[in-house]
Amino acid sequence: MRQILIVYGTTDGQTRKIANVLAEDLRARRCSVDLVDAAGPLHRLSPETYDAVIVGASVHIGAFQKPVVRWVRENAKALKKIQTAFLPVCLAILETRPEARQEIDKIVERFFRQSGWRPSVTKPLAGALRYTQYSWLKKWMMKRIVAKAGGDTDTTRDHEYTDWNELRVFAGEFVARLATREIMTGAEVMAGGVV
Repeated sequence: MRQILIVYGTTDGQTRKIANVLAEDLRARRCSVDLVDAAGPLHRLSPETYDAVIVGASVHIGAFQKPVVRWVRENAKALKKIQTAFLPVCLAILETRPEARQEIDKIVERFFRQSGWRPSVTKPLAGALRYTQYSWLKKWMMKRIVAKAGGDTDTTRDHEYTDWNELRVFAGEFVARLATREIMTGAEVMAGGVV
């Protein structure tokens, strides 16, 4: 059974929800999954004891959650040795303007440089607008930002944009990549034993 660690950072809860749905899907694919909030006690977890690690974090004010950045930086060396994925969660992914996509790419690239880690796979996902949970100031700011992008400005309810089918497809592809890597590693070991 493949051992997978999912480490996530969340501000308004959508990345936690994404991580939970992903964990359920991976478990359905016969993987053992540990799911951990980066803001919790992570010092005990070492990526070296897992076959793969998936990191999820949401973009807020041009950066990802500090606990995620810190954990990845501290474990970058170990992460480079195994199959990994990064799930940046951001509403700007929904925008059609190329400038918005370029800005997300810059934020993700800055995170990779700061942390010293580049994952095997990066899969951007759309998040959610939690208008009903925001303070009046955050609600006002988010409404202005979203209005500029042509998004939902009805602040009386929340708006979820995560494509759950897309996440499930990612889970299947990630497990398939992991299986392919295991087969290739096994073939290398066998070839090494024959020589």
